[in-house]
Amino acid sequence: MNLIKRLAFAFCWLCIMSGPVHAADLSVACASNFTLIMKELSAMYEKENGISVTCAFGSTGMLYGQIINGAPYDLFFAADEKRPNLLHDKGLALAPILYAKGKVVVWSGKEALSSMADWKEAVSSDATKRVGIANPKTAPYGQAAEEAMLSAGVLDIVRLKLAYGKSVGASFQYAYSGAADASFVALSQALSKKGAGGTHWMIPEAAPIKQTACILKSGRIKTASLFLKWLATPTARAVIEKYGYE
Repeated sequence: MNLIKRLAFAFCWLCIMSGPVHAADLSVACASNFTLIMKELSAMYEKENGISVTCAFGSTGMLYGQIINGAPYDLFFAADEKRPNLLHDKGLALAPILYAKGKVVVWSGKEALSSMADWKEAVSSDATKRVGIANPKTAPYGQAAEEAMLSAGVLDIVRLKLAYGKSVGASFQYAYSGAADASFVALSQALSKKGAGGTHWMIPEAAPIKQTACILKSGRIKTASLFLKWLATPTARAVIEKYGYE
């Protein structure tokens, strides 16, 4: 993207986000798998420290694209290691830190699927007509799900059933709304209040997803640093671990 287009994007973004972002003391771009946790942590942090936190949620790839085009965030919580490292390599962010390790699972709200023996049966069964998945090109949880299907030898069986969402949040919504019979989602979503009403299956073939965060050099570095430091406290870690993150 040339300079004029980048400036135009940044101007439009500032106009759209000027209210919520600049009214806050800290602006966070956060991967959608971490939505519930970040909302809970932000509320706790504001109550404890008087610092307001405004969050934007979406796929890691989408948020990364916004950041390199000038979106005014202070912190980026990705669902992978790749994008924060790219921002660091480009000189746009400080060195990333690991803040959580997540897991991709299969979740279904369908009573008829609750007796399935494992995730492979749940997604490949004839009773399962549609399977939600986050876009593997932009969402790390979607990529992990695709790699797990390939490793388990079920990708060819499931491929025609797949309904792609822009994020793992959209993938969960597909199954929760009934638009899909089952979806690949984050374990945190399966453990949420909404997720408790369904059944989830672990995916041994999928490695833990290393999620890193980075402070953007264009943002409020000191304020962002204090928030990251607070995330390491026992109180904050208890919230993170409650949703199945390591």
